[in-house]
Amino acid sequence: MLQRELTREQAIAAGEQVLQGMESTIIERGYSYFSSGVVFNTRVENNRFLYSDVQGTQVYHVRLDLENVQNSTCTCPYTRLCKHIAATFFQMYSVFENPRHFLARAQKPRRVNFSSAMLMPRYRPVASEGHGNETAPVSSPLTATSSVHDWWTFFESWTRNLLSAMESYRASSEIFSSYQNVLSVAWGWPRERAQLFHIHANLFHLQKLQQYVKSYRQSYWYPDLAKTAEQLLEQLEGAIYFADRQALRADHRPALAETVTIMQKWKENDTSSLYWVYAYRMLWWSLLTDPDWVKQEVETLEQAMQTPNAPAAEIEKYRLLRAHFSVMENEDALALQVWKQIGCLPLAFYLPYLKAFARNQEWQRFLNWTEALTDLIGSAEDQQYRLIIAIWQEAMKQVGRSDECGHMLKNFLPGSFSEYALHLYEAKQFKPWIDLHMSYQVPLSDVSSVHLKEIEEAAPSLLYPYYIREINRLIRERNRTAYKEAIKLLKKVRAIFAKAKQESDWERFVDKLSAKHNRLRAFQEELRRGNLYL
Repeated sequence: MLQRELTREQAIAAGEQVLQGMESTIIERGYSYFSSGVVFNTRVENNRFLYSDVQGTQVYHVRLDLENVQNSTCTCPYTRLCKHIAATFFQMYSVFENPRHFLARAQKPRRVNFSSAMLMPRYRPVASEGHGNETAPVSSPLTATSSVHDWWTFFESWTRNLLSAMESYRASSEIFSSYQNVLSVAWGWPRERAQLFHIHANLFHLQKLQQYVKSYRQSYWYPDLAKTAEQLLEQLEGAIYFADRQALRADHRPALAETVTIMQKWKENDTSSLYWVYAYRMLWWSLLTDPDWVKQEVETLEQAMQTPNAPAAEIEKYRLLRAHFSVMENEDALALQVWKQIGCLPLAFYLPYLKAFARNQEWQRFLNWTEALTDLIGSAEDQQYRLIIAIWQEAMKQVGRSDECGHMLKNFLPGSFSEYALHLYEAKQFKPWIDLHMSYQVPLSDVSSVHLKEIEEAAPSLLYPYYIREINRLIRERNRTAYKEAIKLLKKVRAIFAKAKQESDWERFVDKLSAKHNRLRAFQEELRRGNLYL
């Protein structure tokens, strides 16, 4: 059916857009969904839009725009191009091309193009009306006029057995299920009230998760629990981002004042985990921005920092929190100085600010921060690195410095290895390109044959040290197959010497190599078979 309604050219063109706008991990998950056969009811409209249903935690409805993939939509909570869209793409692409080949391309290093969608939170909040959720609403005494204090009292009652259930079953599933289910309490409430309820439900479950870790796991965060905390924070970021914050401040000030009281108590947490700190900063940055509230919180933090005989860890915690308000006061240098003195803070700690600067188009401010965080960016996990570099390139463009991007990528090594190597190659800076590959011990087998061929034609002598290193590595493997590969490279080295009219140097080189490995009988045999040594 799809083969009659669409063309191979459309599939290929859409694939190029997917490569430009979708993260590798999302493409991989989409391929997994496609391979599992959970994409169904696929249909085409107007020779442009591909519709499908995808079975995930529930059935999600996808509309893939083949002309502009960025405009594709899905009913799942993810706000960017999601795995369900990717799965739908693979369903269509597989009719015309081999999807495994496309997946292999997606997994290779590639340039990331900036899109404003990158700055949106990953998840949007669940709709208060309950659309798309098949479970019945949770029964509760709460109404839209209930206070925040009443909400938290209900949360405590609702989760009275949660910690023991987390201990008995899979902890991450139990707490996230509890969080998602309790959101249904606010179905039918006025929009702003439901949005604030979602924020508090998230804060409560994040606190409950930290309580579980401290009580049951001796403060040790298992990867699964850490991932759950990160998911809750992503949901919190989405809830705040998509909330009508102006209406909340105007019409729900008493509820926000109660929120301030809760945030003030959160300072009692320790810093064995930074998850609560992330949530604390989100609320003060985007929601609790009343000058009087901010002033009071700053004064409280400064008094706490000056408490006589206070433990050093407590003072450091208050300094860490106070630095956030320095950013709100545009005292970025002071905040960065404090945080870098504390040390051990990952790039994720700084990401909310970097994304906020980009959303506000404070491009120079963003660049100032990336300069201060160069080492963290260069060593960040791939997903975070690619996000920051895409925004960085856009920032450089906006301030009129695009022509500097290529050579400045060197500052972000090792994360920028692929982009920087590509820049050197395209600029025909072959010597630093080879030096870069040798510095990072890149095997010759991982290097593009197209790149090697061009360098061999333009300046073959530059490849001599790279080939020699690879030859020595192959010989150290001490097996016949590796020896044969070494002989192939030796023939290339011989051609380099011949082209440079240095045959005598070649003879001395191969003599030394043979003498060095004279006990390797199989290698000596391959030398003779290759007519390299008599």
